[in-house]
Amino acid sequence: MLLMNSMLKEKEFSFGYDVHNIRLVEEHVVSNYPAKQFRMSKGCGDDVMNYLKIYNFKRDVELNELIDACDGAGWFEE
Repeated sequence: MLLMNSMLKEKEFSFGYDVHNIRLVEEHVVSNYPAKQFRMSKGCGDDVMNYLKIYNFKRDVELNELIDACDGAGWFEE
């Protein structure tokens, strides 16, 4: 069990102004991850999230491609 826990990863993402592509990321996460496995935050008055944290992150090629397609001032942690 200890080995399994050490392999699980958390990933954090911050997003900028690309509303269309950020909405695609939101839809993918909500459709493919259990609600307890992620946290999304929206700023006051924002239409889409500006922060995403995924607990127990596993390789998700489609999600990575969606995030890479987002423009704007954002960052992510490896």
